[in-house]
Amino acid sequence: MVRLYFGSVRFFKHLILTVTALLIIVPTVLCIIFAVDNAKKSEEIDRLNSRLSAQSEDISASATESSDDSKGDSTAENTNKAEPSVTESKPAETTTAQTTPVASSQTETTPDTTKEPASTPESSDETSNSNADDKLYTELYPELYADKYDGEYEDSKNTVYLTFDDGPSVLTENLLYYLRQENVKATFFVVPERTEYCYSLLKEISDAGHTIGIHSASHDYEKIYASVDAFLDDFKEAYDIVLEATGKAPDIYRFPGGSVNDYNAATRDDIIAEMDRRGFTYFDWNVDSNDWQGYGWTTLYTNVLADAQEFSTPVILFHNTGDRDNTVLVIEDIIKALKDKGYKFGSLSQKTEPIQFQ
Repeated sequence: MVRLYFGSVRFFKHLILTVTALLIIVPTVLCIIFAVDNAKKSEEIDRLNSRLSAQSEDISASATESSDDSKGDSTAENTNKAEPSVTESKPAETTTAQTTPVASSQTETTPDTTKEPASTPESSDETSNSNADDKLYTELYPELYADKYDGEYEDSKNTVYLTFDDGPSVLTENLLYYLRQENVKATFFVVPERTEYCYSLLKEISDAGHTIGIHSASHDYEKIYASVDAFLDDFKEAYDIVLEATGKAPDIYRFPGGSVNDYNAATRDDIIAEMDRRGFTYFDWNVDSNDWQGYGWTTLYTNVLADAQEFSTPVILFHNTGDRDNTVLVIEDIIKALKDKGYKFGSLSQKTEPIQFQ
């Protein structure tokens, strides 16, 4: 009977019916699956939009109160606290800017032999006092030190480091959810505030096992990079908030705009030297998601995967501000795709060899 069935008319009828059924059932099932997934994504977007609306109302109310207290000052500050600019991807050259003032200073302090001899020691004393004043920042915040790691760097080959700047925000909990789903640890370079909500998010990030580094307290480029003292003032404020919220003292940081930008040419080397003396390590990045430009899901996914594959240790820059909902929605798929390519994930620490702009 078996031999008579195979190759018979009835066999081909059944075969045709089976293939037809599969052609109908499989697409139908896939449509249902995609529809359910799309519904979940839509719900997620609606939830994010509602949170963004609530945050916008809070920001508007805060801005109104702030403008009453500080009047015109808030306008100048908000200009500098804008979303990270293109300078993050186009570092400025600093060598010329640093050597020129030295040459002019030497010319100005050359003694004039036609005048009274007393002028030479006075100029020398003033220069000495000026140099002493320039280093007074080393005496600031005697408790602001970290235990500098001086051992060998850990093996980070084929390890992806996801980093998120400018948070926490109303999107942080959603981001933590997707990281938890994929069992991935990340690094958050935060711009914290002294609010109960921010403190709770910082603690949630820390308790989930992620690393918290300092980004800035104000994100005001002109203010932060005006001097080493100004940088330390800003850093200390953010450092204190994180320590109070989590009970853990951060020992890594990321420069607002990256370590080489259009604002810190005159102070960059001194800031790095002082922060290194205090035991802190800074991290830049080698893959920029460019999510701050407002790219959609497809562009973010395609660009990040293409760029990440160029490195054995990709350090990827994302942002966690309240308007980066596409970053939250794409992160799970990026993680899955990189896992499929053989990458593992880790969070930054002083044991990680840092990516630093030159």
